Amino acid sequence: MTKQDRAAELVSNHVAGAAAAAAIPIPLVDLAAVTAVQIAMMRKLGRLYGSTIGVDVAGVVGVGLVCALVPRVAASLLKILPGVGTIGGAVAQSAFSGAATWALAQSLRDRLERGEISPDAQTHSDVSRSLERAERLRRRGVLSDEEYARTRDELLDAL
Repeated sequence: MTKQDRAAELVSNHVAGAAAAAAIPIPLVDLAAVTAVQIAMMRKLGRLYGSTIGVDVAGVVGVGLVCALVPRVAASLLKILPGVGTIGGAVAQSAFSGAATWALAQSLRDRLERGEISPDAQTHSDVSRSLERAERLRRRGVLSDEEYARTRDELLDAL
């Protein structure tokens, strides 16, 4: 099985998972579940292509807003149509969430396949955390000033 075939299977499974999660009848739980499925898919696609996809809090909020909340709003708008009601809105929400997950996956796959996401790249938040950790170790005397400077330079070069 090729990498593209494995990616397609992974995306297909997560699209189905997002559609199922969107059908959860508890408000906000469905949004969290769809977002969790999408984040998991992003990380797995990254691993498949040899990259680490780090998603910080802002990224989770962004994915949640764009890929989970927008389909929910669109589905809610369908509920105003007479005769379609709640069932049509719920079906639409699942379909929209699956479609948003698929679109997210295609965008990410394209970037990974073109090499726009470096396998060894560290995210800004990873580097920031590592710098803070190195500074704490220097203050405690675990790292010398020279070791700290070398570590800091290596981390900044990784960006």
